[in-house]
Amino acid sequence: MNAHINEVITTKNDKVAKSNKGPELIDAPAKELLNMRRLPAMLDPGQAAALIGYAAHDIPVLISAGLLKPLGNPPANAVKHFATVQVMELAGEIAQLSKMRNVVYEHWRIKNANKTRARQSRHPRNGQH
Repeated sequence: MNAHINEVITTKNDKVAKSNKGPELIDAPAKELLNMRRLPAMLDPGQAAALIGYAAHDIPVLISAGLLKPLGNPPANAVKHFATVQVMELAGEIAQLSKMRNVVYEHWRIKNANKTRARQSRHPRNGQH
């Protein structure tokens, strides 16, 4: 089987996990990072996302908003790396987490609205052209 399959996070009370929508899933690389005794000094986007509770595809949104800063001056098409210390500081600041969450919400709201508009313009309803 695939080594990177999702694993189930168990809770102290299995009845609580079963009564909710189901067990939470975490991918194997994120679980491996979170179980390290000592974190590496630099994180790739997937690791940074796992550490602050985001998906890897949300990291470019946070970078473009200036809320998460990559190390050095990487070219636009390069893999960005982040200082673990900075990511941990962000994770500890409720105001920053709130800003980050709002930026991600707004990004996906706009993106989904644009998709809906494009779909509606291709498929007019009620005989409208």
